[in-house]
Amino acid sequence: MEAENFKVTPEKLQGRTVEDAAITADAVVIKFTDGTFLDVYLDKSGPTLKTSTNKLEGKNL
Repeated sequence: MEAENFKVTPEKLQGRTVEDAAITADAVVIKFTDGTFLDVYLDKSGPTLKTSTNKLEGKNL
């Protein structure tokens, strides 16, 4: 599967409230109170960090 590249814009995250965070050896996932997640992870194809955001809508987790 080919990875898609997304650009995370700091201005779009500014002012949001962090609800939870999880940290592992390879990634950091931050959950905001509006259901948006910010993922920062180590790219396995090379020594670079990658970021992505996603939002779970209509889900009660």
